[in-house]
Parts: sequence; C-alpha cells; structure tokens
Amino acid sequence: MRIRNVVQLHTVNRLQAFGWPLIIMALSLTIVLIIGALVLNVAGSMGEADLADAREGMSTGMMFNGAIFALLGPLIGFGFTAMGQYFPLALGLGLTRREFAAGTALVFVGNAAFYAGIITIGKVIEVATGGFGLGIRFFDVVYTGIGEWWQTLIQTFLLILSVMLVGAAITTAFQRWGQSFLWIFWIALAVVVLGIVAGSLLSEPFRGFAGSVMGMGWVPWMGVVAALGAIGAGLWLVLVRRAQAR
Repeated sequence: MRIRNVVQLHTVNRLQAFGWPLIIMALSLTIVLIIGALVLNVAGSMGEADLADAREGMSTGMMFNGAIFALLGPLIGFGFTAMGQYFPLALGLGLTRREFAAGTALVFVGNAAFYAGIITIGKVIEVATGGFGLGIRFFDVVYTGIGEWWQTLIQTFLLILSVMLVGAAITTAFQRWGQSFLWIFWIALAVVVLGIVAGSLLSEPFRGFAGSVMGMGWVPWMGVVAALGAIGAGLWLVLVRRAQAR
C-alpha cells in the first residue's frame, strides 16, 4: 500500500502543515502575555495587595481562556480539509480509497500526538513558572486539562484526534449525499440544541441530569470523547468507500 504517498500529500507543504499553526499559536500566546503584563503593571502601581489579587484573578479567570483555540482551531478543521481538498487529489493521482484512508488516519494520529506534545510541554513550563511569571493561563486551561501533565497529554490527544475524525466523517457524508445531508445535519443539530436549551429552562429533572453530566469526572469525560472519535472513525471508514470526489 502506498501509505507513504498519502502522508507526503498531506505534509508536502511544511509551512501549511506545521508552520502556520505554530506561528498563530505563538502570536496568540504573545498577545496573552502582553495582556498579563499590562494588567500586572496597572495593579502593581496600586500596591502589593492589588498585585497579588490581579495574579490570582487572572489565574482563576483564565481557566476558560479560549486563546488555545488559535492552535486547536486549524486542527479541528483539518478533518474537513483532508476529505474536501486532498481526497479528490489523491484519487486523481491514482491512489485507492483504502490507501487514502489508511494514510490519512496515520496523519491524524501523528498530528494529534505532535500537537498534544507541544501543548503538554507548554503547560509544564507555564505551571512551573507561575503562568510565565505573570499568572496567566494559555496552555493550562479547561479545554486541554487542568490536572496533571499526563492528563493534558491524553485529553489533548483524544480531543484533536476525535474532532479530526468527526470532521472527516461529516465531509465524507456530504460528498456521498450532497446538500441533502447538510440540510438534515443542520436541522438535526438545531433540534438537539433547542431541546437542550428548552429542557434546561423548563425542566427541573433535566437540569439535574445535565448537572450530573457536567459534573462527571475526568475519566468518564475522556470515555465520551474517545467514543465520539470511534463513532466518527467508523462512519468515515464506511462512507469513504462510496464517497464521490467533489
């Protein structure tokens, strides 16, 4: 099997495959560092107590800092582009669907491992230096895991891999059924979202159930993420056999 050719197809443009995601991440981190420095500079002029409060406030408030999606965002979209752009090209070059699926899955795993490692190293440095000396959070956030470093490694790997597989499955379904799939998908998603919102507003038992779900431990949540990735992988591998190259 010409799996190596598929891997080269995805990574031939090194800047697009690895450079831009890291550059965008570095720029986003720089902005967060500048914001942290400005906040501490203003707080420091008011006294030591205000400076300590500012550090603690940033460390607590930035647990939900979404700046890390400057890196995760392009990776989430990679599953869509893999099927939308590279799948037709691969078939045009004479590669089989099985070869493309195997090579692309390998690229997915490699990307998830590489960027999970980058984020984990960044988190270790961030925690060890007290938020790069400023009390900020960029890597050590809820989305990537605020527990031990190995939890961040596992969580980020599963998150990146799962969203790429689900993205590939959605794009493949579109290539198989066209616009009709998009209509069904968005309507179904809207119904689910409206159902959750309505249940949260109108039903006390539903709010209790939602609270218990949100309060699940780290291990059950990783099971949910892994299950979503497995479902996405299964659907993608089934659909790619008959998907049309659009």
